[in-house]
Amino acid sequence: MELGIRFRSVLLKLIAGLRENSYIYITNKLFKSSTCSYMKEILRAFFSYSALERKGIVLLIILILVVTGINFYLAHHLPEMNSEDHKLLVNELRSFERQLTLKKDSDSLEIDSFRENLTLTPELFFFDPNDASARDLRRLGFSNGVIRTLLNYRKHGGRFHQREDLKKIYGMSSGLYSQLYPYVKIKGNSTAQAQMPSSKPVVGSTTLNINLADSSDFEKLPGIGPVLARRIVRYRSLLGGFYDTGQLKEVYGITDSLYLVISTRVFADTTAIKKLNLNEAGENDLAHHPYIGKYSARGIIRYRSSVHTIKSIHELNVNGLISVENLEKLKKYLLI
Repeated sequence: MELGIRFRSVLLKLIAGLRENSYIYITNKLFKSSTCSYMKEILRAFFSYSALERKGIVLLIILILVVTGINFYLAHHLPEMNSEDHKLLVNELRSFERQLTLKKDSDSLEIDSFRENLTLTPELFFFDPNDASARDLRRLGFSNGVIRTLLNYRKHGGRFHQREDLKKIYGMSSGLYSQLYPYVKIKGNSTAQAQMPSSKPVVGSTTLNINLADSSDFEKLPGIGPVLARRIVRYRSLLGGFYDTGQLKEVYGITDSLYLVISTRVFADTTAIKKLNLNEAGENDLAHHPYIGKYSARGIIRYRSSVHTIKSIHELNVNGLISVENLEKLKKYLLI
């Protein structure tokens, strides 16, 4: 009886152990199965591509292969450059470098001229500015900028009739002019020519009234073509007329050297100037004037509306509507 009880107890323990081991085994199996499934999903999501992505990858591979093939071909099949081609390439490179150097020198002309004036010691000798070479002018102490202006002046037909004409050259310093004055000798200079004023033209049949001339008249002046002639007439129309021949230099394309050539052949009749009434002119009329502009014209109209009547032209400058420089010019064109 006691033996049967012990056997039953052992059997129950064995059954209980088997149940516990089976539970653990099944649990482990389920955990491993779920873990593998999760990892598989992650890997599948990472390594799987859509149809568009697969096409993009294929295209990228093709491009890589093409670029690699081109590089390989160029590295092994480039034609060898013969000596003549090599020399030609070297000459072209040197020519390009010289052009860059000239461009750099041209851009820094003012700095170079300033340095030259500080270090240059003039070599004094008699000379005629009508035929002196650039080298002679350089020896005399002229800067590169003044030499260029003088040569352009002669190129456009300009002539020096007396010593004082040198002062007309843009950039000519008073110190250098005073130093060179005794050494200027102009061929064929007469007493009558020496007494002739060089800054103001004599009004007569050989001079041109720039306030009445048309395009064809301006084209008769040396260095003035159809394009420049039209620009002068249009600028004159915007201004309302010229009060001074120096205003021609404000026309795009008329350089200082060209103005020196034509300055003795023109004059300005100020009676033909058209003036604007500051208290009556519209915004468009004021805006089209070169010395006013759209922004200042709008300010003038607003200011006029606030004060009702502008009593003095100087009010424009006091209220910051016009600069002092432009105000002096506008005095010839505005009425109160």
